[in-house]
Amino acid sequence: MSEQPSSPHGAQSLQRLGSLKGLNPEEAAFAQHLRDLREDLGMSSTEIVTWLKKNEPEAAVDATRLSRFLSGANLPQPPLLPALHRLLAERGAADPERVREGWNRLYAAAQTKGPLFAREYKEQALRIALEEERVRTAQELAGLREEIAREREHRERLEGGLADVFDQPSGTPEQVRDLEEELEGVTLRIEELEDLVRQHEALLRLQRSDAERAGQALRETSAEIDVWRGTATPWTDGPEAIARAVAAFRDEGEDEQADGLLSLAARDLPVAALPELYDAFTTIGRPLEPNRLSHAISTQRRAKDLLELTRPKVPVSVDPGVEPVMVFTSWAPEVLNAAGRWAPAGELILLTRLLAETGRVNHRQHLVAGLKQRTADLDEIASSGAFHPSNLPETTTSFSETGRGPDPAGSKRRWFRT
Repeated sequence: MSEQPSSPHGAQSLQRLGSLKGLNPEEAAFAQHLRDLREDLGMSSTEIVTWLKKNEPEAAVDATRLSRFLSGANLPQPPLLPALHRLLAERGAADPERVREGWNRLYAAAQTKGPLFAREYKEQALRIALEEERVRTAQELAGLREEIAREREHRERLEGGLADVFDQPSGTPEQVRDLEEELEGVTLRIEELEDLVRQHEALLRLQRSDAERAGQALRETSAEIDVWRGTATPWTDGPEAIARAVAAFRDEGEDEQADGLLSLAARDLPVAALPELYDAFTTIGRPLEPNRLSHAISTQRRAKDLLELTRPKVPVSVDPGVEPVMVFTSWAPEVLNAAGRWAPAGELILLTRLLAETGRVNHRQHLVAGLKQRTADLDEIASSGAFHPSNLPETTTSFSETGRGPDPAGSKRRWFRT
C-alpha cells in the first residue's frame, strides 16, 4: 500500500479524522482497515457516499456517519464492508484475503460491545454471505440455460444437415457417420447441462431456505437486543405515539434514531396496526415518512404480511341496492412498489405468486414498477420465471424459454440411411 493517499481529497480527509488513540485495539484495527480502504479508493467521503447511494442502497450512509465509522466512534452495519470491497474490486484491486481480514476485524470489534452485538454482526455477515452465494448460483444457472439454448440450436442445425445429406444423391455414408457422431456428442452435452440445471435449481431453493432461516435468526437476535436495551416496545401508546416520536427525532436532526425507530415499528408492529401508522404520519403532516415506512416494511416483512397489508378493503355500502366495492388504500401501491424494488428475492417471488392465487393479478403492476428500478438479485428473480422478461430492468439477462427445464425431445436421436 502506498504511503500517501491516491488523491488530495483522501489525504486531507484522513488528516482531519485524527488519531485513533483512545479506542480499544480491536476498534482501532477495524477503523484503520476502513481508512486503508478509502485511501486505496482515492475517493472523498462525499464521493463514496454518492456511489453507495446509487449502487449499494442497503449499505448507504451519509457523510457524517461515514466519518464516525472512519474515526472509530461507531461500528457500521455489516453491509458497508463488502460494498466498499466491491467498489475496490471495480477499480481492479480485488483481494479475497483482505476481505476476510476485514470481516475478522469487524467481528473482533463487535465482540468488544458484548456477546449479543457480536452475535448480531456474525448473523448479518452470514446473511450477506448466503445472499452473495445465491447470486452466484443464479448467475451460474443463467449461464447453463443459455448454453443449453445454444446447444439445442446446434443440434437443430446438425439435424437439418443430416436431412440435407439424405436428400442429396451425392451424400456419403462417411458424411452421415460424422454428423451422427457430432449429433450424439451434442445430445449428451445437452443431457449433462439439463442435469446441472436441475441441480442448480435445487441448490437455489436450498440457499433460499438457508437465507430465510438466517434472516429469522437475525430478527430474533435483534429482538433480544431490543429487550436488553429496553426498547422492545417503544410504542406502548400506539401508532400515533410512534409517528410523533419519529417526527421529534427528525426535528432534532437525529435521523439515525428516527430511522431505527421506524425500522423497529415496521418489523414488530402487528400488520393490523401498520395502516394506523400510515394514517398517523398523514395526520401530523409528515408526507415523507410513509415512503420511508414502506421501504422498511418491504425489506423486513414476509410476503404473507405484505399481502395482508395491501389487501383491498370492502367499504360499508349505505345503499342496500349497491354492491360494496373493493377500495385500494392510498399507500398500498407504494408498499407493493417498494417490495418490487427492495424486498428479498424469495419474498418477492412468493408475493407475486400469492397475488395471483388471491385473484389480485392486476396489483402486480405495482410490483413491476418497483422491480424496474431494482439493482439486486436480478438473476435469481429472472431465473424464477415469476416475471415476464419485459417486466425486468433492461440490463437483466433474458432467459430463452428454450433454455428452461429438460428438453422435451431430449432422447438420443439416431439417423439411418434407408
